[in-house]
Amino acid sequence: MRFFFIIFQLFSCFCTFDHTYNAFFALMVTNPTVVQQVKQIEANLTEANPQFVKFVYNISNLHIRLNTVQLNENSSSVIQKFLKDLPKAMCNVSYSVPAIFEGTAIRSNTTLYGKLNAMSSTVISSVHQKIFTLLNASKVPSVDEHEIFHPKMDIVELGDQKHDDLLQIMSNRTGDFRLSTGDFIKEIVLWNATDSGTFHVEIGRAVLAPCSNFTARYLKPHLISNRVPVSPLVPLIEDF
Repeated sequence: MRFFFIIFQLFSCFCTFDHTYNAFFALMVTNPTVVQQVKQIEANLTEANPQFVKFVYNISNLHIRLNTVQLNENSSSVIQKFLKDLPKAMCNVSYSVPAIFEGTAIRSNTTLYGKLNAMSSTVISSVHQKIFTLLNASKVPSVDEHEIFHPKMDIVELGDQKHDDLLQIMSNRTGDFRLSTGDFIKEIVLWNATDSGTFHVEIGRAVLAPCSNFTARYLKPHLISNRVPVSPLVPLIEDF
């Protein structure tokens, strides 16, 4: 009888492990000009070799990946609270994240990505570091793969197998690819890292806002804005 009890306990442990999964925070790139430029880059590549169709990113889901976390079926309330509190915690870092691109580059002989300018890289790296600090404080496990974070927007991912012919085409054409604009992104989205159809399943999102939005007791409600800090602060008689 004891033997079957031990087997049951082990099986329960394995089931618990099976429910653990990774998720990642991302800045979604939706600027129409950027999307059109990436679409043209992908068209040029697939025209040079139709095999690229299997490796290009869907232009509807272009993004800059931030932190990766490990979640399980019991993490829902914790991570939703994290997302709810994130805009206030992030407002001193940035509530309008620049994602301005300046060309493309190749990494690890497998990935063609959009390069960010220096200002964008600095701000996005600060956002990444702030999220990392907040995750540690909330005891949500962070499983970032790289010690040094390099923000980028992947366009083509060739995978683990060697594709020397495709790599050569990417390398030769990099100078021809035009990617020279961007946008200011105002929300951070959390995605389940497990592939699901064309992309991933959204877990939640945090809409960024200026710090003035979180001092409601000193502001008239109709003055609160997601875009422009409100000043001066006017104390109200009523306490919200």
